[in-house]
Amino acid sequence: MGNIDTAWTASAPGSAAAGAEAARTLLERLRSCAERRWIVLLAGPACAAALLIALLQQRPGGTLAEAADGLGAATSQLAWATASDAGPGERLRSSAELKRRVAALKAAGASAGFEAPGITLLESRLAALGPQADRAELQALAQTADHVGAAVRHEVALRQERLERWLKALSAALALTLLLPAHGLWRQRRRLRRALREFSDTLARSGDTVAPELTTPEAAPAEVSERRWRALADLSADWYWETDEQMRLSWVSSSTPLTTQLGWPIGELLGRRRDEIGAYDAPALGWDWLAERMTRRESFRDLELRARSRRGEHALWIQLSGRPRYDTAGRFCGYEGVGRDISTRKLDYERQRESEQRWALMVDLASDWYWETDAEHRLQPVGRAVYRSAVDYYEPGDGRTRWEVHAATPAEWWEQHRADLAARRPFRSFEFPTQAADGSHHWVSISGIARFDGQGRFLGYRGVGRDITVRKQAEDVLRRDNEALQQAVAERTRELEQINLDLDAFSRQLAHELRTPIGHVEGVAQLLSTRAAARLDAGDRELLALQARAARTMRETLEALMLLARSTVQAMPMEAVDLSRLAEEAAAELPELPRAAPVAWTIEPGLKVHGCPGALRIVLANLLGNAAKFTRRVEEPRVRLAASLQDDGRLRVTVEDNGAGFDPALAGRLFVPFSRLHAGEDYAGTGVGLSIVQRIVERHGGTVAAYGAPGLGARFEFTLAPAAA
Repeated sequence: MGNIDTAWTASAPGSAAAGAEAARTLLERLRSCAERRWIVLLAGPACAAALLIALLQQRPGGTLAEAADGLGAATSQLAWATASDAGPGERLRSSAELKRRVAALKAAGASAGFEAPGITLLESRLAALGPQADRAELQALAQTADHVGAAVRHEVALRQERLERWLKALSAALALTLLLPAHGLWRQRRRLRRALREFSDTLARSGDTVAPELTTPEAAPAEVSERRWRALADLSADWYWETDEQMRLSWVSSSTPLTTQLGWPIGELLGRRRDEIGAYDAPALGWDWLAERMTRRESFRDLELRARSRRGEHALWIQLSGRPRYDTAGRFCGYEGVGRDISTRKLDYERQRESEQRWALMVDLASDWYWETDAEHRLQPVGRAVYRSAVDYYEPGDGRTRWEVHAATPAEWWEQHRADLAARRPFRSFEFPTQAADGSHHWVSISGIARFDGQGRFLGYRGVGRDITVRKQAEDVLRRDNEALQQAVAERTRELEQINLDLDAFSRQLAHELRTPIGHVEGVAQLLSTRAAARLDAGDRELLALQARAARTMRETLEALMLLARSTVQAMPMEAVDLSRLAEEAAAELPELPRAAPVAWTIEPGLKVHGCPGALRIVLANLLGNAAKFTRRVEEPRVRLAASLQDDGRLRVTVEDNGAGFDPALAGRLFVPFSRLHAGEDYAGTGVGLSIVQRIVERHGGTVAAYGAPGLGARFEFTLAPAAA
């Protein structure tokens, strides 16, 4: 205060006392205002505010809620792996993520002083979960995790509700405690204004001016303003420009990208209108639009122009805004404004628009449509282009759920679907019927998966839909055709069965009619050889023996024909058959033959097939009988029966011997009835055994093949279905 008094005394002795007294009075009032006791009252609101901040920092459930949402996300992932029949690796990863989320939830609950009910059961189920867990165990685990997450979210909601009540009460108390300090501040403001007004009146009455020593020497205000404005123009991200009355560019800041990035000298920009500057391409609305607007002296904003470099190899997008400027007399002086480089934003916009156009084009061309729902499963709009591919019964997001939109669909169709949504499980190909606005009926198939944000909070579902009406109609037509075909087949089968019965009756009658005369011929020959043996010479006895052999051959041929006919028409009940045991029994029942050495049988044990036991016994009896017959002159005869599994899942059975063999060029004749490759006097037989084998195997759905070489044995192979495990 001494310095102030000295300055006032030196500059104005006559009024120094009054000025100094006024200054002292002002300082005293300021000091007294600072010492007012009402300032102490600010401590009350400050404490309330501190308590409010502390409560906000102790907001319960933040980490706990995030841990619960994370558990929900892990549960959905595990449910997805379970529903989509994912591999063991994906299920193990989902289980490991669920374990990590459970540990995080437990730690968050411990820090918040809360233990989620059921978390101990969840941990025990996780610990007992093995790598080969079935779908039922995984689903039970997912349900337990859902219950734990729901309990945690409920607890967080209760704590937040209690906190909200405390915050409301504290906020009301804080508002009340602020009223008194606010009133004191208002009174202080009035006193300060009154003191300053009295001080100003005192100075005005004294007529003295403030001494030069009280001012700070500085540059002229106009120079300071100009310098600061220039610095702002040069250092700003935007640049500034001005034109004259003829709209020619008269000034531009040095930060313009036309000079800094595009290489245009400032001299080629000044003194020209923008349509005369080679750097600019015409705007979307044309230069005439801009000229007309500036002629009317109207402001314009966000005019986008494309500016090219001096050499034309580079371009930028800039945005201009301008307004008319006037001098102090109100005369029009031109335009002033700012510019901004928007190349990055423009490029991002173009990329986004291109991406949206590409996506919309794909959606238009696709037979599916896309959909999204919110956390309440209400359909959300995702762009009209999406719905152009959908039929008119589908209403885009109008705030309703799918079961509300498709009200014509029976309620029971939605029960399982809503259970999947409540558990936030993914779903595939959920099909349901609905009705269009014109009354026509349609079928829809939708698939979806839950979506979550970065913190694991559930946001809703997104997925695809498809109109499967044509497929359903085709299935109905196919089902009707199948029913008609099955009926026709059944009728034709009955006709064939009746024909087979008639043929079987005819063949039996024919066999009966033939057996009688053949028996008579054979009996007469035996009777003559017995009664007249003494009177017959050697030639006559040979004729009688020839007659008996011919009758026996005719009888055997007739029996073979009957067996061949029965192999085609007889019923074949299928069951699991022990082929190894059946082969051993067939080999043991073969008739004795004169042979050089006994047969060494090798039958692979444990061969199980699906077939008719009686028919397969006939197959094995023929094949093993042929093998035994054609090895009777071999010194070390061997017959082997084995099997191997083919790529198509069928069993290939092999019967192999080291007997007489056959010419491989004649293998096709083996399965022709009565076709023989060896002389009857060497190896007796009817020639129909292999034909019977072929027909029985084919009726089992298999095939037969023969391989051999003269003197090196033969190998027969046939295929059968293996017995079910």
